[in-house]
Amino acid sequence: MTTRWISFAIIFCIGLAIGAASVMSTPGMHHDQMATADSPATHDSGNHAQPEKQLYTCGMHPQVIVDHPGNCPICNMKLVPMKSAPASQPAEPKGQSKILYYWDPMLGPSSISDKPGKSAMGMDLVPVYENQNSAGPPVRIDPSVVQNMGIRTVMVERGSLEKTVRAVGFVQVPEPGLHDISLKVNGWIQKLYANQDGMYVSAGDPLFDLYSPELLVAQEELISATRTLNALDAGSSSSARKDAENLVASAKQKLRRWDIADQDIDAVSKSAQAMQTLPYRSPATGHLADKMIVQGSPVQAGMKVMRIEDHSQVWLNVQVFEEQLPYVKVGQIVQATAAALPGRVFVGPISFIYPHVDHMARTTIVRVTIDNPKHELRPGMYATAEIITKPVSDTVVVPRESIIDTGTRQIAFVLASDGSFQPRNVRMGVWGDDDRAEILEGLAPGETVVTSGQFLLDVESRTTEAINKLRHSTSAPSDR
Repeated sequence: MTTRWISFAIIFCIGLAIGAASVMSTPGMHHDQMATADSPATHDSGNHAQPEKQLYTCGMHPQVIVDHPGNCPICNMKLVPMKSAPASQPAEPKGQSKILYYWDPMLGPSSISDKPGKSAMGMDLVPVYENQNSAGPPVRIDPSVVQNMGIRTVMVERGSLEKTVRAVGFVQVPEPGLHDISLKVNGWIQKLYANQDGMYVSAGDPLFDLYSPELLVAQEELISATRTLNALDAGSSSSARKDAENLVASAKQKLRRWDIADQDIDAVSKSAQAMQTLPYRSPATGHLADKMIVQGSPVQAGMKVMRIEDHSQVWLNVQVFEEQLPYVKVGQIVQATAAALPGRVFVGPISFIYPHVDHMARTTIVRVTIDNPKHELRPGMYATAEIITKPVSDTVVVPRESIIDTGTRQIAFVLASDGSFQPRNVRMGVWGDDDRAEILEGLAPGETVVTSGQFLLDVESRTTEAINKLRHSTSAPSDR
């Protein structure tokens, strides 16, 4: 019988303990509700805040913080009680907290104003409150300690950002500068003048002499028509003269359509008999490329025999990463340099931006057209390009170093009027060549941000938050 009562008492005590633990761990339960569940003595003091836990730390190892007295696990010194932090003031309702500025979220930083009104789009400016973008508890540090920590600050201002996109590319012959030499008759290469790949030729220079039975027949027709025209005397009728002139013009046009130069056609018309070969002349000035023939080679109509490349103007195909594309526009000026030409700077506009992104390199080709009268830039040569852009002209800017980017959010420490440092969530845009960043949300011109030592402040803010969690173990955990 005694054993049964003892077992019943043990089970009853365990049940009370589980019930109390369940009440203490219930999320969202207020302090006065917890006090009621713990003991009747708290019914009379339900309106009073639960006392904070006393924390203990080691004077030699401040990272040791526990909620009970004892010795330091590192140096075995006796732990000393920590001083209670000053009670934090409850957050003011949004309607009663300090208004930092007014703005139109659709227009961004350019619409920031220190007084209410209308935006450029006719919308009412929306107020932004001091505690609206808070990223954690403020940090209060003694001024002498602030100096020792090397904390520096700068004022948020409004200005413009100039950003230079740097990329690499390669030189290419422009498509309008390519001239293919293709024959329209059958024949044989009797003599080859353009006999080396890469050699320079001028427009009108002979490339090769072609023997072709079709050309011989066309020459005979022109010579015969010319003789007929010259045989007409002054008394011939105008219709006969007109017909003879049309025959001469038709014979010349036939040779012209087969790419025979006018100077050679005139020579044929003045000769007494057809020439065995006719020269084919270069249609453009440039370098010889893709030569498919040698002296004596047979050729057929439609066959490409060589290509002339004009290098007086070149394309620089620059590979720009996809995240840089919003800053690149057609018409922007590009400065290019090549390792083979130290000290030389080549300038040209962006003439075309390719409509697709390379799925492997994650880049898009941006075409720059550069004049190259001295042929210093050669096809296939690599070059470094600097695209000078102006993505923003009127925005809120701060030094890039003042922003802590965690990967998921961006934080800046703002010096408040009471001397504390308030961590604030911000949203950063682009940053310029002078290491200044655009702030899209979270800061206003005239505020003061920390540019050096903010990582120590961030550690202090997180430590303060952790200590507050230990002191108020029954409060809901922070999402920070």
